[in-house]
Amino acid sequence: MKNKSYAFLSGLIAAVVIVVLQIITKQTLFVPNPYNSYMLQARAWLDGRLDLGMDYPYLELAIYNSKYFVSFPPFPSYVMLPFAALGFYGCDTFIAFISAVLGAVYSYKLAAEFTDENEALFWAMFVTIGSNVLFTSVNAWVWFIAQNLAFTLTVSAFYYAARGNAGAAFTLWACAVGCRPFQIIYIVVVLYLLCGVYKRQNPSDGIFDMIKKHIFSVTGACCVAVSYMLLNYMRFGNIFEFGHNYLPEFTRVETGQFNLVYIKQNFKNLFRLPMIVNGKIEFQNGDGFCMFIASPIIISFFAYWLTAQKKDRFVFSTAMALFWLHLIMITAHKTMGGAHYGNRYVNDTLPLILAVLAAYAKPHKINFIPFLLGLSLNIYWILKFFCQ
Repeated sequence: MKNKSYAFLSGLIAAVVIVVLQIITKQTLFVPNPYNSYMLQARAWLDGRLDLGMDYPYLELAIYNSKYFVSFPPFPSYVMLPFAALGFYGCDTFIAFISAVLGAVYSYKLAAEFTDENEALFWAMFVTIGSNVLFTSVNAWVWFIAQNLAFTLTVSAFYYAARGNAGAAFTLWACAVGCRPFQIIYIVVVLYLLCGVYKRQNPSDGIFDMIKKHIFSVTGACCVAVSYMLLNYMRFGNIFEFGHNYLPEFTRVETGQFNLVYIKQNFKNLFRLPMIVNGKIEFQNGDGFCMFIASPIIISFFAYWLTAQKKDRFVFSTAMALFWLHLIMITAHKTMGGAHYGNRYVNDTLPLILAVLAAYAKPHKINFIPFLLGLSLNIYWILKFFCQ
């Protein structure tokens, strides 16, 4: 067992950074935020209805059969449901804070499965407070808390997979998909980690032996998936429809929510450099900008991929292929996240990058440069975005 104090330290560092930013930007932990779609949905469920009962023009709501529905995958509302039942309607920012802190703790715990405490702590801080993950950690706006939870749940799923706990890994992965559906592709990583543990413990067993021993480990994930399907069917008559296709933004255009025509421009935005306006550097605050600036850990990922030893090249290259597959899926979306600083859609790939770097890379001192760059720039963007 790795030193538990380091896991506590990783959470403490993240908590201090986030709380200081929340104080400065006035993101109060126990006051309802204006973009609280998930809490509104949880309250509607408790009132016995699947729609919200009225329009909230400032929210992104799906309109179906003249009713208004939350258009995002529902898992964050699952988390808020017990709090809503107790009447704690203003705790969504607190939930976001707890999720972000747990994201740092589990980032350390995942990294510590592969490397020593100091290196694990560095990778954990790099991927959380040193990346654009920090931007989505300071409040619970509907767009941000889903990514916050998805990051924490995906990292946690990888951690339990690395420890051979298939039931927890599959269930947490399914929960992550209910926050950000494209996390579904990371079943590849979960299976890879689980297989590695199983083969080390049972070197003579074959694939079918492993399946037989873990056949009931998918029960939790199946229950979570069925809940999504039932909810989707009861709301929209389609088990795969979360509601985003019924947003007016997408129903008004022939190309809809996802289309290959969006890839060209959105892909460019992954590399979009800041502008020079009146002699000052200005970063775009819509649809993302250069992912290497927003989350410099991606620079390290590319550098280690290019310099990987022969024995590690296959894993790095496979991870790189999965990374780009995810980005192509993301760029097929009509927008790249609306108003925000950084490239927050790319945050969904960072659990993969963390797992690969922790397992196959030794953090060189030069990594402190992109870490400090990521930390300082994301703090700057948070202050600029929420205090302007």
